[in-house]
Amino acid sequence: MKYCVYYEEKTYRILDYLPKGMDPAMINQINEFWNQDICRKMLITISEMEVTSIPQLKKIIGHSMSTLHDNIEKLSQAGLLETELTYVGNKKRNLIPTILFITKNPKFKIQFKKFFQGLWIDSKKTQQVIDFLQKHHGHYYSIEEISAKTRIPVDEIEMLLGNWDSLTTRTLSNVMKERPFEKKVMYKGKKA
Repeated sequence: MKYCVYYEEKTYRILDYLPKGMDPAMINQINEFWNQDICRKMLITISEMEVTSIPQLKKIIGHSMSTLHDNIEKLSQAGLLETELTYVGNKKRNLIPTILFITKNPKFKIQFKKFFQGLWIDSKKTQQVIDFLQKHHGHYYSIEEISAKTRIPVDEIEMLLGNWDSLTTRTLSNVMKERPFEKKVMYKGKKA
């Protein structure tokens, strides 16, 4: 993925863009399509899946094929998604996201949760993240990718996975004592 867009799940308000130096023209295009209900639903749905077809998108979103085709064409021209034709039996048009749209909590909620991190553990969400990682055990995922696929806000994913590094949390919780996933942290330098 080239870009990430963080948004508030309840209001769909965009909170942040990554990378920080994103082209202003791209930000304007993202905002323009984000404010259209059908396009926003399409971008979120395509972001959740690595590759999806138009019939799958129609099942999830529920609009007519002509509406979907028109919006797919617009989003593709704007560079917000890529389309790829495959020929397996029938001709099939796959949709591939170029931008991850990720939920993120508002700042006050993040600060509140960080204050109580390790004391209140959301076992349901933790189990959902662990199930996702174990289902796709052959791949490494960034926190943003996990958030997009599970629809759990990115800051909560970071805290849930961070709880496995805390001895206090692991002592107090009834979840497995050994980390059920492999952790790999990567860093990349920026041009000066």
